[in-house]
Amino acid sequence: MFLRLLRKYSTGKLTQDLRLYDGRLKEKVPFQIQLRKPYISFYTCGPTVYDAAHIGHASCYVRLDILQRILRHHFQLPLITAMNITDIDDKIIVRAQQQSVNWQQLARQYEEEFWSDLNKLNVRLPDVKLRVTDHIPAIIRFVQTLIEKGFAYTTADGSVYFETSKYERYGKLQKVVIEPANEGKPGDKKHPSDFALWKASKPEEPYWTAPAPFADGRPGWHIECSTLASHLFGSQLDFHAGGLDLRFPHHENEETQSCCYHDVPDWVTHWLHTGQLHLEGQTHKMSKSLKNTVSINDLLKSYSADEFRMLCLLSHYRSAIEYGPEAMATARNVLRKFGSFFSDASAYIDGLKPATYDTTSTESLLTKLSETRTSVKQFLKNDFNTASSVLALGELASSVQRLINMSHDQGDEASRSSLIGASNVGAVLATTEYIREELSSYGLISANKHSAQYSHTTSEADQTLKHLIEAIVSSRSEIRLKAMETKDAQLFKVCDMLRDRLTVANVELKDHGKSSSWNFRERDTK
Repeated sequence: MFLRLLRKYSTGKLTQDLRLYDGRLKEKVPFQIQLRKPYISFYTCGPTVYDAAHIGHASCYVRLDILQRILRHHFQLPLITAMNITDIDDKIIVRAQQQSVNWQQLARQYEEEFWSDLNKLNVRLPDVKLRVTDHIPAIIRFVQTLIEKGFAYTTADGSVYFETSKYERYGKLQKVVIEPANEGKPGDKKHPSDFALWKASKPEEPYWTAPAPFADGRPGWHIECSTLASHLFGSQLDFHAGGLDLRFPHHENEETQSCCYHDVPDWVTHWLHTGQLHLEGQTHKMSKSLKNTVSINDLLKSYSADEFRMLCLLSHYRSAIEYGPEAMATARNVLRKFGSFFSDASAYIDGLKPATYDTTSTESLLTKLSETRTSVKQFLKNDFNTASSVLALGELASSVQRLINMSHDQGDEASRSSLIGASNVGAVLATTEYIREELSSYGLISANKHSAQYSHTTSEADQTLKHLIEAIVSSRSEIRLKAMETKDAQLFKVCDMLRDRLTVANVELKDHGKSSSWNFRERDTK
């Protein structure tokens, strides 16, 4: 399967200008991956599946999805992505006992929900999914090798620990102090910082048979990701990603044991850590233990997947992100402004808005388009600055709207007379398609929806609805033309009433001189 995935990609041209934040150096560094193979590895720490995912998890995976899309689309990097599923863990065992269900059944249930949630959020699923319990023999071999190399030891009960004092660079991701050795009973853990590679089983707990010197049991948390990523990508991992809260101890311990196992100075070339999500007015991260979580299903009852993705785009991936009515209103308004732009541009290109012959404005728009292209590239090269790129695209969209609405403001007859000769429709079309492509590259579904007017519904019932709306809009246009001819205030009121009632039904109607256009709005759910 892995070879089949590789055939999907051709070798991409790596940019020399991309700069990424290095948490060890606390500064941005040049992109350091040398492409010696036909793919670039990207491993993401997946969830421990003992409960439903919440929007704190969602913010991490949506942000990483955005970064992967940028790396593929803007930098043409041939990513192969992988994610693990931790389906054996203390939390899973405890939850299964509480609910009197089989631990495997519980894990599968929440794993299926997790993949379903990612689909709902338009997160591209990983190329390779790695379930921990499918790779227990490989984990055992990994632990055995660390014991043989002198980096791990067994305790009295047959558990296995990594001895952090044996690795001189322990703390490379986050500085730590190695405390003095324990003075407890012989056979205990030697140092407080030593971490479990293998946990001896307790009564009535699931376990796997392991060879001496360690007992039957199950893997520790950190060894799982090291083994799975090494199984797939070997001794060098190009990108390793996860939430900022995983940097220590999880990623620190992964890096430590993997360097020792593979005999390499550094296992991961670029670490990517996303900032944590918290509720507006709070400073601590969202956590089930604090009972301040919002499930992904509850999120999607109030907001669309695009609105949540825009929330993520409007902040830097490394920064904390606030979730609440004010932040989501901002995200919704940004999306609506782009929707309004696409609607106006479509009406202009289709001739519903009169085109203008204005060489100066056309050249100005094309110059603005070129400048925006350059700016967006620079923003994304600077450690994925999506917030500034979205702002630049919004300014470009506003420039287009000012241009195409200018002729309408000058009066309908004057505008129509300007149709003789060339117009700036081509420049507007080029700009519109560029903005659509950029927004689509970030995973925004609504940008594609506007690519063909009214194309987001395809069923027979939906087609009937569209025809009905078009009939209403056409009839209103006839009434409006009559009102303009007779200057009848009552007829104008009827037109306004029809427009307002369509708005309540999430149909946005716009008048352009003597013609009108319409489109579906994102439905309000609050």
